[in-house]
Amino acid sequence: MNKITLDNYKKALKNLDEAMARPPANLLERDGIIQRFEYCLEVSWKSSKKVLEYHNYKTDTPRNIVRDLAQIGWINNPEEWIEFLEARNKTSHIYHDLVADEIFKLIPAFLNSSHELLSKLEEMLK
Repeated sequence: MNKITLDNYKKALKNLDEAMARPPANLLERDGIIQRFEYCLEVSWKSSKKVLEYHNYKTDTPRNIVRDLAQIGWINNPEEWIEFLEARNKTSHIYHDLVADEIFKLIPAFLNSSHELLSKLEEMLK
């Protein structure tokens, strides 16, 4: 029986979807949405790693996971996912408004790609 669950990923994605349902009213809300992005991205690659390992792929770092996902056709645009990872790494510099704005602008693309990945991961667990 498959004990891998994607519940944390689904919940993180749902929370980010809800946060993006309307424009942030202020910088505090924007920064909160960026934190949700950060968490959702972490959960996405960790969930991917579990499903990959379930299918006997041995992988380790987030970048290698993206590479592996692309090689087996579970994601179509690895460059985009690398960009998401790089944006995540920039969140430690969120005190700079231009960096925060740059990260915030990536979130809609991340949501689309993340929903596609979640669907693929669910399919691969059936």
